[in-house]
Amino acid sequence: MAGNTATIDLQTLRIQWASHSSMFSICTHWTITKDQLIRLKAVADLPPRHDRRFRFKPKRSEMRDPTPTELEARKAAIRATWDEDTEQRRRGIKSEPYQMPEIELTPEAREYFYRLGGDGE
Repeated sequence: MAGNTATIDLQTLRIQWASHSSMFSICTHWTITKDQLIRLKAVADLPPRHDRRFRFKPKRSEMRDPTPTELEARKAAIRATWDEDTEQRRRGIKSEPYQMPEIELTPEAREYFYRLGGDGE
């Protein structure tokens, strides 16, 4: 929901803009939308902030690939939650062979099938 831009102190907004605060934090501070801030940028004649070096960058955690031992532990923990049916499906084990359902043929269809070379069961 759009906020009231009449209550915004332009001097404070200029300081926030110059300090390269994120647009999200500025909008949250003034309880306005991003669109309103973009319009205020033009009204207050704020300079463009194209230099990405000054943008806020959150700290990244040190990510590393898991070791083979850690992978095996994760796999074992996941497999421990499986019931027997799930394990069989995941391993590709079929508990019972697929059976073709029997279809009742009309006499015309049966005769056509025999002429094609079907067995006479």
